Amino acid sequence: MKLTDPAVDISLFSLPIGKKDVFCDEKPLVLEIGFGEGEFLINAAQCDGSKNYLGIEIKRGRFRKAVRAAEKLSLKNLKFLHVEAEIALRQVFRERMFDLVLVNFPDPWPKKRHSKHRMFNREFISCLAKVLTRSGRTVIKTDQLSYIEQIVSEFKRSRLFRPVHPPPGFVEARRGETETKFEKHFREASQKIFSAVFLNLP
Repeated sequence: MKLTDPAVDISLFSLPIGKKDVFCDEKPLVLEIGFGEGEFLINAAQCDGSKNYLGIEIKRGRFRKAVRAAEKLSLKNLKFLHVEAEIALRQVFRERMFDLVLVNFPDPWPKKRHSKHRMFNREFISCLAKVLTRSGRTVIKTDQLSYIEQIVSEFKRSRLFRPVHPPPGFVEARRGETETKFEKHFREASQKIFSAVFLNLP
C-alpha cells in the first residue's frame, strides 16, 4: 500500500490495527464514522496536515466515490475503510488509537419502532470510549432535536464521557470552514443544526 493510496484493505493486516499500520507516523488521529462521499474528511485533510484522518463507511457506493475523489489529491494524511462501524470499533482498531471521533448526521431512525437501529446505545458508546485516547473527544452533529437530546442522555448514562457543553449538553452549531453535504443542504433550507461534544473520562 502506497502512502498516498486512500483505500485501506484491512485483510492485509493482523487485527487490531494501530496508527503506524495505516499512516506510518504518530500524528494525532481523527476518525469520521459514516463519511458518506468523503467531502468533509477530504477537505479537513487538505486544510490540516498536522493530523491524520481516517474514515469508515459501510455503503460501498459512497466508499468508492470518496476513494476516487481522494485518489486525485494524493494526500498522505487521509485513509478510508469500507467496514461497519461497530465491527471496526470492536475488532479492527486498537484501544486508545484516536484523539477525536466525528459523527456527522447519523441516521436518526425517527420512527419509534426503528429506534433500536440508532447508533448510540450503551454498547456502542463503550466501544467509542475504548478506542479514544484518555481525554479524547467525540463530536456529533444532527438536525434532529429529539435525537441530539437522546444522544446526550445516552452518553451521560454511560458515565464514560462528560458533555463539554453545559445543560442541555448541546448547542446550535455554528457555520464552520468544513461542512458536509448534508450540513450545507440543511443550512440552505434554514434548518437548525445541533452539535454535542463529549470528553472521554480517564
